[in-house]
Amino acid sequence: MTTGVEAAEADARGRLVIHERVVRKIAEQAAATVAGRTEQTTMWERLGRRRLPHASARVLGRHVRVEAEVSAPGGRALPGLAADVRDAVAREVGELTGLTVDRVDVRVAAVAPYRPPPEAEPLPAAGRPAAPGIARKAGLLVALLLVALGAAGVYDALVQGDVVDGRKLVEPALEWLDGLEPQDWMVPAGIAVAVVGLLLVLAALWPRPRRSLPVAARTGVFATRGAVEELTVDSAAGHGGVLDASARARRRGVRVRVRTDGEPGTPAEVRQGVTERLARLVRTPKVRVGARRKERR
Repeated sequence: MTTGVEAAEADARGRLVIHERVVRKIAEQAAATVAGRTEQTTMWERLGRRRLPHASARVLGRHVRVEAEVSAPGGRALPGLAADVRDAVAREVGELTGLTVDRVDVRVAAVAPYRPPPEAEPLPAAGRPAAPGIARKAGLLVALLLVALGAAGVYDALVQGDVVDGRKLVEPALEWLDGLEPQDWMVPAGIAVAVVGLLLVLAALWPRPRRSLPVAARTGVFATRGAVEELTVDSAAGHGGVLDASARARRRGVRVRVRTDGEPGTPAEVRQGVTERLARLVRTPKVRVGARRKERR
């Protein structure tokens, strides 16, 4: 039992009073180490809501109860996130204040959209399939000619064997070629055929279509400019401060135009986000962002 003398000595040494505001700050910092700040957090604040993570505390003697409000990163399981936040807040508040934490309630106020990491995210397909190259078209034409020639040979064999009635097709053509003599038109025709053949060889050996960009992969993978533009627009439009976005891709750079809510740091954040999303290309293009603010009425 404490005597009056012992109580007087305790008062003489002084007392430690921890304000609820201090506990709240410690709890918010602890919650931020687990939940962090996401795109949804910034959007939440721009809508006039309070900053997340947010905490409130109630101190009763040497005991405290804490309520924490956080935003969840995309793709994170909410029960696991809440448990981690609860443990972190209870541990930090208990260690730094010496108070006994009776209860920690966690409320998830916002959830950010899930975005896979750039190294694991597949590039989107183009809005429309890429047109076949000239070498592919020429190969298809040659294949059809060979099929037609084979069919004509089979037909001539059937006529020769009296299986079907009709005139042969291949033999008259061969006789015409055998009796053909040099003529003036053959020189330009031969040059034209040689040039076309050379162009087809170059087209077949060219590693990629002219309007495609190489992707970092063990095999030859290329993304069309349309796919790069779609990926750029998707990245820019996912930013909380962007209202509208468009993109134009070239071999060495990407031009992004965005309409924002007026936040000064939005263009820089959009540039960084697009650059990270395009990191899978062999040569990351230079990203330029043009921004204009939303017109106020």
